[in-house]
Amino acid sequence: MRRNRRGIVGLLVLLMLSLNFPEPVRADREFSPSSVLIVYDSLGIGTMQEGNVEALKRLLAAFRVQVTAESVDTYMAGSMKKYSKLIEVRNRLDLMEEQSDFTRDLQTYEGDILYIGERPRDRLAQTLGLQVRAVGKVADFSIGPFVEKSVRVPYIFDSMQAEARKYGTLKVHQSDESYPYGVRKGTHAYVPFMQKDRLSEMALSYLLKDWIQPEQKSHYYLVFKEIYPFSDLALLERMSDELFEAGIPFIASVHPVFSNTDYPAMKRYMNALKYMQSRNGTILVEAPVVASTIQDLDRSLYRQMEHFIDVLAAEGIVPLGMGTEMYWSYDDHYVSEGMAFFDSVILFPDERPMPKAKRNRSEAFSSSMYSVNPEFLQRYLADGRLIDPPPVDTAITLNFVQKESELETMIEELKNSWITFEDYKNGSHTVHTGTYELKSQLGSLLLNGERLGIQADRQEASSDYVYKEQERKSFETWFNVQNMVFIVIIFITLVVFSVFLIIGNRMYKRKYYK
Repeated sequence: MRRNRRGIVGLLVLLMLSLNFPEPVRADREFSPSSVLIVYDSLGIGTMQEGNVEALKRLLAAFRVQVTAESVDTYMAGSMKKYSKLIEVRNRLDLMEEQSDFTRDLQTYEGDILYIGERPRDRLAQTLGLQVRAVGKVADFSIGPFVEKSVRVPYIFDSMQAEARKYGTLKVHQSDESYPYGVRKGTHAYVPFMQKDRLSEMALSYLLKDWIQPEQKSHYYLVFKEIYPFSDLALLERMSDELFEAGIPFIASVHPVFSNTDYPAMKRYMNALKYMQSRNGTILVEAPVVASTIQDLDRSLYRQMEHFIDVLAAEGIVPLGMGTEMYWSYDDHYVSEGMAFFDSVILFPDERPMPKAKRNRSEAFSSSMYSVNPEFLQRYLADGRLIDPPPVDTAITLNFVQKESELETMIEELKNSWITFEDYKNGSHTVHTGTYELKSQLGSLLLNGERLGIQADRQEASSDYVYKEQERKSFETWFNVQNMVFIVIIFITLVVFSVFLIIGNRMYKRKYYK
């Protein structure tokens, strides 16, 4: 008997082990990104270099590479050989450099090297034939269609290598001297400085393209963000009409809704998004707003994001990617729970990072864009016109307007712009959930493999909606009758009291007269 029981238990165990339990669906990312290691001596807090490491990481993400960023102090011996490319950022020349694991590994490193800083190492200087000297002068900085006037240049350099390619021009004031901004020869490259939100940030992309992916083609895209269910949806539809009639394709990064998705307000939101899609707009899912208490909430971000994507798909809306601040791609929780459905992203600059499981390694995506605001480009345009895009896919990002007058001004500026915007649907983008496969192919939208017709008219959601189902009430009739009885009794009491009050008043007056 015991042997039979043991046999049954054993069979049950084998049966349980043989079962394949379903796992969450993740987006297929078939490409193999190259790996880049950034090592910096300082983040340059309080100096002109502050923020340049963050800007560098966003640029590299747009080139679809996987980035690991760490300081010299946290570098682990031997880890450099795992990376095909190395970028060294030197922000503090006042720091004395000592022998470390990083400097020792650097002596034997055979991969590609880019140095950002004023004093390149001897090995790199010899390879590129650099002659660097301090000048402390002011120069005009130009590259491509961009110009920045009166840039303070503490160091300039020139390269004696005939084979080296030079990038940009620094023309020193009150002088005929001109020097390059950057230089590259084969796998080695150098720039003397890089500052966030300055022309050097965009200029570095010209060098990075040749250093990382010389075959990559680039385009401009028009992106609108800060779109919520409580936004002015009529204004949103009007914007879609105006852009459609002007022949301008656009992208809308929309905030998700995780609950009450059967309410009329949500239906109106879906109707507006579907209408935008029909007017040659592309929908992206923007990262949800992260509250300071997110660490304490017991929520499944994965299930919430999946639910919202499924709601969109059920309405015939095909999201093709995600818009989020960059720190999400450096966080284990947000990558695995929030970004797992997408192979395409737009990474916005970090405004208020709130990581949950921060790491120093980024998640790479097969399609990614570099987000800039239009003021950044207009500030440095040489003649106010811009035709050819920078060497990286660039998302010109605008917040959705709140007023009709703002919309008219924005549309007029876009119509008068020389920029040619690309249709995001022309690229290859895929979104997976457990129920749906959403993708774009040669300008068409596919939902579970079927081509989707995107024509849609304006629709109104009914306001006749019971937000909370009425519960049955016990003894409701009895209580109503009881209330009426009490009202009648109170009314009769008031009448009797009034009569007595009048009689008493008359009796008092008669007594006074006597």
